[in-house]
Amino acid sequence: MNKQFRAAALALCVLMLFTTATGCGKQKKTTTNQPALETVEYSNLTDDDSRKQLSQLLTDAGIEGSRITTLLDRVNQFNASVKSEWLTDGFERAAPTDTKYDPYEMQDEWTAANGSFPGYNCRITAFGLFSGSITAGADQPEMQGEDSLFTDLETIDADPDALCGDSTAKFCALFAPVNAADSTEVEAQVKALQEGWAARGITFTASKASMISVVFHDKFSDEDNTLFIGHVGVLLPAEDGTLYFVEKVAFQEPYRLVKLQNRTELSDYLMEKYDTSWGQDTTPPFIMENDTLMDGYRPDPLVKEKT
Repeated sequence: MNKQFRAAALALCVLMLFTTATGCGKQKKTTTNQPALETVEYSNLTDDDSRKQLSQLLTDAGIEGSRITTLLDRVNQFNASVKSEWLTDGFERAAPTDTKYDPYEMQDEWTAANGSFPGYNCRITAFGLFSGSITAGADQPEMQGEDSLFTDLETIDADPDALCGDSTAKFCALFAPVNAADSTEVEAQVKALQEGWAARGITFTASKASMISVVFHDKFSDEDNTLFIGHVGVLLPAEDGTLYFVEKVAFQEPYRLVKLQNRTELSDYLMEKYDTSWGQDTTPPFIMENDTLMDGYRPDPLVKEKT
């Protein structure tokens, strides 16, 4: 009996060692049984309380005062350009994809108030807040990725302070598409993005805030196979452990301050909005925190069979 017990124990140890060994060298995956996020609490920053809260969060994270002032001025500009009933009154709760507005009607309102000026999108907004924690190689061209960033560059050309004093070269080095791996695996694409950024000298310095990027894989041919940051925002921790995500939804869509309990909730929020893949020969969207795969990232747990 003792011999049988020792044999079984030895077999179990061998199995555990084999399992550990076969997992070595792979990108760590976060698994969780946390329920899917069905609703989210957010504010369009129309009220004094939420704007003050955002300002304090940014200050606590070490964001420069001039960058905070610029952001809040742009928030006020946007909110004054569209109908107030389309925006929240303080924090409200809704499904991640629900809005109180029609984006085409909102675009018409923005254009009526601001003419041909495109406004500010997620990339310009996040860069304006966070570029002080990013460096790029000194040899980067003034512009790259124009085919993907042309509207961003239109805003940068129209507003000399669009990037809060930072350079177009750094902006393009960060956001221009990079070559993707010939793979549909997230781990392979994370490595490809890291290598692409490293070639451009992109590095992130330690900060309480972090840049959260939703990365899309586009593959039109073997020669045109790229990764592109389709959406981005800045993650801010509060003293009580709550997380806040500040974003500009789109050029002619509002700013949002989203309240979350953890990064898995953030993953669900973003994947529910942006993971529209349905089985193409590409990698599904994934989320980076600065230059690593975000801890807590998971595919949309509410995804249905898409046709």
